[in-house]
Amino acid sequence: MKKCRISFCGAGKWVRTFHVPELEKRTDRFEIRGFYDVFPENATAAAIGKYRIFSSLDELLGDPETDVILAATKPVDTHYEVAMRLLEAGKNVILEKPMTYSSKQCDELIAKAREKKVIFTVNHNLRFSVCMKAAREVIRSGHVGTPVSVDIVSPRSWYENIDFSNYAVHMIDQALALNRSPLKEVSGATVHPDDPMSSCGYGEALLRFEQPPVIHLSLKPSPMQQAVPDDHPFRGYFRFLVCGTQDTFGISDLSHIPNREQLLCGKYYYFDRKEPDFSRPEFVGSLDKAWYDYFYESWANGAPLPVSPEEARNNIRCAELITESAKLNRTLEATGMLPARKEFIL
Repeated sequence: MKKCRISFCGAGKWVRTFHVPELEKRTDRFEIRGFYDVFPENATAAAIGKYRIFSSLDELLGDPETDVILAATKPVDTHYEVAMRLLEAGKNVILEKPMTYSSKQCDELIAKAREKKVIFTVNHNLRFSVCMKAAREVIRSGHVGTPVSVDIVSPRSWYENIDFSNYAVHMIDQALALNRSPLKEVSGATVHPDDPMSSCGYGEALLRFEQPPVIHLSLKPSPMQQAVPDDHPFRGYFRFLVCGTQDTFGISDLSHIPNREQLLCGKYYYFDRKEPDFSRPEFVGSLDKAWYDYFYESWANGAPLPVSPEEARNNIRCAELITESAKLNRTLEATGMLPARKEFIL
């Protein structure tokens, strides 16, 4: 099995605590080459004496042993310039989410990747969470009847002017993955509606599509602890709540996301009448696959990307519509969205 050799442009905390451990679980498929960061101490901390440290971006770009460069720079305003530089150099690029703050910039990056004929994708890893997979399986199998609505809730207490898109963009990606029909209307509310997408605090959105279900996104504060211990998932905070014509399915989000074992034991989800059957081999097999597993199949075997750049761009366009709706205090037509691809990866 050939190895995909990955180097990093940006070596902050998220690279060190997420990307490096994920890649080190898959040493049969991936090899970490090295790190570049404008703050050399970050690259040193990530390399931990095992991997190469690049002294400049030019040195990273000139490394013939690097197959893919993952760009994880901060703040998000740097994503466009850095990704464009990498793509112009003809490099395969993984960009940390959110893609950028501007759908126009996203379009320019997509065009450059096509021109250079290189791989370009965005790390929306939470599309492949166990909760997300379970919600989609329930919808696919008709366990709730015809789905009417889906609530995606994140209990985050963000009253300050903190980046709305940093976590909300995950929820938008999940929403557009669950409902593949064209988005028609968007209604949004944020704490700081007059501020740009980079600093609008917590928020909510209602997304209406050409076909059901309607999807409600809620990024709002919740208590860190319960006054009275209660592990009943229906009375907790949900990561997902799928409501249909026959039943309701919810997954508890009491400060954790259930893993494979917790999902299959039935303790961490709520179902009114009859428990879902999660035994379908294709579904059970997918529970052990994460974003990097799908990406390797794309890089090595030409499989569709786990997240196409157009999908990542639609997430940003949807976030633009949410924040504009909040500012105008009215529902907006979902203009400027690209058609969803048919081959959905999950």
